[in-house]
Amino acid sequence: MVSEMFGSIRLEKEKTKSMTCYPFAINVYICNTIMDRREFIKVASVGACAAALLPSVGGLVTGCTPPVICDGDSVGDIDSGKWDFDEVVDRSGTWSIKYGRASENQIPMWIADMDFRTAPAVSSAMKERLHRDVLGYTYTPEEFYQSIIDWEKEMHGWQVDKEWVSYCPGVITSINQAYLTFTHPGDGIVVMPPVYNLFRMYAERLGRQVIDNPLLFDGEHYQVDFDGLEKTLSRKDAKILVLCNPHNPAGLVWDRDVLRRIATLCRQNGVLVISDEIHADLTLYGRRHTPFCSVSEDAAAIGLVFAGPTKSFNLAGVSMTAYCVIPNEELRQPFQKQLRDAKLDEAPIASLVATIAAYTKGTSWLQSLKEYLQGNIREVVDFFSTNDLGIKAIPPQASFLVWLDCRAMGLGQDELMRFFSDKGLLLSNGAAYGQGGEGFVRMNIGCPRKIVKEALERIL
Repeated sequence: MVSEMFGSIRLEKEKTKSMTCYPFAINVYICNTIMDRREFIKVASVGACAAALLPSVGGLVTGCTPPVICDGDSVGDIDSGKWDFDEVVDRSGTWSIKYGRASENQIPMWIADMDFRTAPAVSSAMKERLHRDVLGYTYTPEEFYQSIIDWEKEMHGWQVDKEWVSYCPGVITSINQAYLTFTHPGDGIVVMPPVYNLFRMYAERLGRQVIDNPLLFDGEHYQVDFDGLEKTLSRKDAKILVLCNPHNPAGLVWDRDVLRRIATLCRQNGVLVISDEIHADLTLYGRRHTPFCSVSEDAAAIGLVFAGPTKSFNLAGVSMTAYCVIPNEELRQPFQKQLRDAKLDEAPIASLVATIAAYTKGTSWLQSLKEYLQGNIREVVDFFSTNDLGIKAIPPQASFLVWLDCRAMGLGQDELMRFFSDKGLLLSNGAAYGQGGEGFVRMNIGCPRKIVKEALERIL
């Protein structure tokens, strides 16, 4: 039984209470119900744990053979297209934040990591690198840059020059560095809620003012409020617009015309655009992601794109795994200097190996994953369409996160979260995503279908 698996994870937690990180999981569980994963990490000092395991340095040793990708894996051959996404992987004893916050017998469907094994090509490459046994200082190899250049071209149709690309230590960490590079305390950061809450949280922590330009929602679809955006961008204190592309939590894939219009308005008003494209590889139903800086000269002049394989290849625990693409040298140079000055420009070995393997050997696995996710989304949409519970699922165009409109239930936000908690589910609180998130929750369906089905059955 799936429920028995969750119980076994709780037992494992009882056995490991003496471990350094475990008490922090309990602390977070009894704290604010909308605490996010990165705040959890800060509190739990997981970063310190990771630093002890993998040196924060970059590249492979000169003359070393690149990591070897093995011919097969216990879960499926690397290039065969046969992977078992139905397998329920026991995550006990792995210091999982996702499960650490859930109470006994709750199904955790909140934080944006998946319960699938990563691509065999990635795990094999990392194992091979570790088998060398020497984890000394390393530099960022040519293969890292080339894998990104090839990936952007093949997956997203964007021809990227090598000089535009830089390693960066995670998307949110790098966005924070962009805040520091291009704004001052009191300056305005424009967001379009409901949207990923860490854009706001760290802007406010750094003393910046967050300016809301909420998305318009007609009960079926979201769209940009361009009338409001034009007024917002004309404010003298507006310095940066943070774009979630694709959008989290609503799962929107912005089309080229929308992005081009945003770019035009921002450039006219002297506002830079930070485009968080961490979900770019997870576009569904035949859609193709459009990188912001690719849409026009205006976009290339004012845009900074941040992306990486952590969502698409389930590498969230290898957290310093990202890159930025900045076509405009006048933006690129000061940003790179900011990273160097903070000593944040050196890639860990695991990040380099994982990125290269994912982007050179992981295409077939990723396609199979997306097909499986589409099946999970159908389960959720059909369930709420069939059962009159006052809940409507908005199918994502990208990612493994389903935005649930629960406003017809007539519950306050706290009551809504208790409803799902009492049903044995831990979901993300829609109110955390700002204006327009009240009455909503976010459900992570990046898990075996049997778990999705059990979660849905619990709601009845």
